[in-house]
Amino acid sequence: MNVRKLIAIYLVIQGVATALWWCVLFTVPASAEWFHPTDWPRESLLGFWLSDSMLLVAGSFFTAVAVVTNKPWASIAIWTLAAATWYPTLYCLGVSFMTDQAWLASALMTCMAGITLAMATIYGHSGQTPAMFRSVPMTKRAAASWTAAQILIFWCTFLWILPKGIFELEQILAVTEFTRFAPNHQIAPILFVLASVLGIAAAHAMNCTGKGTPLPTANAPNLVATGPYRYVRNPMALAGILQGLCTGWFLGSYAVLTYALSGAVAWHIFVRLTEERELAKRFGDEYTQYKSTVPLWVPRLF
Repeated sequence: MNVRKLIAIYLVIQGVATALWWCVLFTVPASAEWFHPTDWPRESLLGFWLSDSMLLVAGSFFTAVAVVTNKPWASIAIWTLAAATWYPTLYCLGVSFMTDQAWLASALMTCMAGITLAMATIYGHSGQTPAMFRSVPMTKRAAASWTAAQILIFWCTFLWILPKGIFELEQILAVTEFTRFAPNHQIAPILFVLASVLGIAAAHAMNCTGKGTPLPTANAPNLVATGPYRYVRNPMALAGILQGLCTGWFLGSYAVLTYALSGAVAWHIFVRLTEERELAKRFGDEYTQYKSTVPLWVPRLF
């Protein structure tokens, strides 16, 4: 599918979904209780209706039209929309961090803000052509700085905010968490740290050898076969899956464990195939040789 159309379709879906969400909040008053702290008034949430309607609903539709018609200012519009989505998101996160409640709202808003930001990076700036994959040569310092920011955002989003939202939904639905014996509760963080070390080592190899970042729209111009990539083809994905499982174990949440495993399946079926086609196109025989000698998921021992 044409990348511009893909971005526009997502933005239309986002606008419609946001409008429907607000309709539910106003027509089913009890639904608001799922999205704000228990001792806060409904108005603390409903007060955002006007800004969301203008900036997120109308803004998504407006930007979709600009993108699909290739307006010269479309890049400004989509980056402005991405910035606008982060204001209510940061408000929700601030509330959740203060009260340890309303994580479901924070998770949903973070998803929307994160995907909108991803659409903006895919669209690029005015001097770039919209693309799912884009090689951007960088110095090691620049690559390391961008990678550190990406890791911080990804870890906070996928390993804390979303799991907390899922766990809170389980509590709302009265789903019983599994028993967390003390040794398990101590082991899960240790395994999480070990998986994190694997991810950081893979990111370091991406910076030093590839001279790029793990982000598809700012990926490495060189094939990376050093560090953890010598032993397994997708060490960062493997690390992320293990981290997700450790988070579910720590929270005692069946749903978070399912979330982590579902992410692994989705990555294996959809993301991996697209990524491998792109790598084969860019690196040819060099990648074919690498793919034939290095396993996908189970690290080789030598």
